Amino acid sequence: MSTTEKSADVALLRCESYDKKFLDEAIARAARIAGFPDVQGKTLLLKPNILNASPAAKAVTTNPAFLGAVIRFVKSKGATRILVGDSPGWQPGVLAAKASGIYDAAQRNGATWVDFHEVAAHAVPNGKKLKNIPLTSLLGGIDLVINLPKLKNHQLMTYTGAMKNLFGLLPGTAKSAMHLQYPSVIDFGEMLVDIAMSIPCFSFMDGIVAMQGEGPGSGTPFQLGIVLASGSPAALDWVAVECVGYDPWRIPYLVDGMQRTQGVDTVAEPSTAPLAPGDINHEEFERLPYCSELGKRLDSIPSTLRRILGSAIRLRPIFHTKPCIGCKACVEICPAKALELEKKGRVNRIRIDDHLCITCFCCHEVCPAKAISIGKAPLRIAHRALAR
Repeated sequence: MSTTEKSADVALLRCESYDKKFLDEAIARAARIAGFPDVQGKTLLLKPNILNASPAAKAVTTNPAFLGAVIRFVKSKGATRILVGDSPGWQPGVLAAKASGIYDAAQRNGATWVDFHEVAAHAVPNGKKLKNIPLTSLLGGIDLVINLPKLKNHQLMTYTGAMKNLFGLLPGTAKSAMHLQYPSVIDFGEMLVDIAMSIPCFSFMDGIVAMQGEGPGSGTPFQLGIVLASGSPAALDWVAVECVGYDPWRIPYLVDGMQRTQGVDTVAEPSTAPLAPGDINHEEFERLPYCSELGKRLDSIPSTLRRILGSAIRLRPIFHTKPCIGCKACVEICPAKALELEKKGRVNRIRIDDHLCITCFCCHEVCPAKAISIGKAPLRIAHRALAR
């Protein structure tokens, strides 16, 4: 392949499998197209998506073969120290990394696994919501973050990719506090962009097997067959959502990210090579509703009626007794302390205080048993709203 290949804001190319030969070639080619920076002699932190302790086949995490290919690539470019780490919202990072195969892939390819136990203040210049935030202290000793998101649906934000993956630099359950502080989709999205814009990074996205349906943890794998790369997490996300049939203009945090990246209100479409989003077959991909649009429609309704109507019809977590294993992951992750586990013999039942629930769907993200779905419970919610 010629080293003079056309460059672009976002590299978008086909890669149908995690076979080492094809994946190594795809990563190297994507890096050339998207302008991978000089990492000779530098220390890098590779940040995969490790939502929870799920095997790679479920498409919940970045595939370990994908991580291995990127480690081999940055080593070939002269990086002298390669760290790999993440911090799931509930489980210990190393436990989730081992279950997914990511820990072994890091070790096997000569990288060092790190936990995000210690934090340090991280400045957020020009943030809309943040001026600083405590992120992993490892950022103070690295030259560049190599961001390795998985292309997935997301119940709260519609889609999760490069920008949201950087939220994982905030250790453990501290992420729940941000959901509590910024409960609306708009505010939470602006906070995500604040963090993403403050992290020097280059992103490679695993879109070989994406997650459709009830992502980011309870959806199903979808063979999409693409790899993306970019020096801009916002541009990469903009292109990625188009590859699975979303309109990025209807996902507010993607618009915010691109406006801040380009410094203008009118977003210019990122250039892509060698493929365009329209070349990707996504017809069977199961998409989610655009989560921000109900709130916009309710804004024109008087506040009292809006509160009742919004409570009655908004999407909420629904807890299913039969598959529940009583692990309390949802209870422990809930930022609003709205959940309680009730055990009766062998039956586990989650009780929810609808008055406290902020519909952040953190419980849905971490449930290892797929015992939580997202839906509407109009009678229960309407009754409680009217009773206030």
